[in-house]
Amino acid sequence: MFEVISDYSTNQLVILGIASLIMGMSRGGIGGGFGLVGVLLAAQIMPPLTAAAFLLPILVVTDPFAYWLYRKSVLWHSMKLLLFGGVVGMVIGAITIRLITPDALKIFIGILAFILVADGLLRHFRKITEPRILGPFWGLLAGSLAGYSSFLIHSGLPPIAAYLLPQNITRQAFLGTVAVFFSICNFLKIIPYWYLGIFNFDLIGLTSIFIPVSFAGLFLGRIINNYLSDKIFFIIVYITIFALGVRLIWTAF
Repeated sequence: MFEVISDYSTNQLVILGIASLIMGMSRGGIGGGFGLVGVLLAAQIMPPLTAAAFLLPILVVTDPFAYWLYRKSVLWHSMKLLLFGGVVGMVIGAITIRLITPDALKIFIGILAFILVADGLLRHFRKITEPRILGPFWGLLAGSLAGYSSFLIHSGLPPIAAYLLPQNITRQAFLGTVAVFFSICNFLKIIPYWYLGIFNFDLIGLTSIFIPVSFAGLFLGRIINNYLSDKIFFIIVYITIFALGVRLIWTAF
């Protein structure tokens, strides 16, 4: 384990610790794509696929607690549609993952960051007066897109949000449905990640060091979810996502 740590500088370990804390916070109820900040941070010092493999065990162990926190607020009908599409998207991701170069994946992550920021701005300035229920096709499509991007970089929130938020559901219902969807998807990723060689024992050993940090983030996220103003927090989140997205795309060229 100490040999694995020695491969990284103190600054890099601090960044991985912050990324782990953020991933835990995202499972504690900090939505708005906050988990993408953790992915973007880890991808600053690791190849994107390695960063995804580093973070997956953290997600697998914290997801059940996120489900427990929001288990009473799940839109099961919508979740089932999203999950079926999510499995399809993950299968496509597993088939195509070796066709994507690290630089292309950095660009993909950066573009996804921009899309999420744009989506947040549009939702802020757009006034929805009544719920809009999208049909099953859109649920399956949103789930497929979420499963694909989640398989590659653990960030499938934008299409899920695009499907759920027009329904004008409560914040708790949104968090509960998202928690169940990603809990199942992240667990299903374990086998293909191992089969594709994305995992290795050294990386798992490195991740295990930061799992306690992610649990601290889980409960910190819960506290912030209860007390911090959404408006202020999401402004910080979107600025951070945009800045990190720009840096990733810059380093890809």
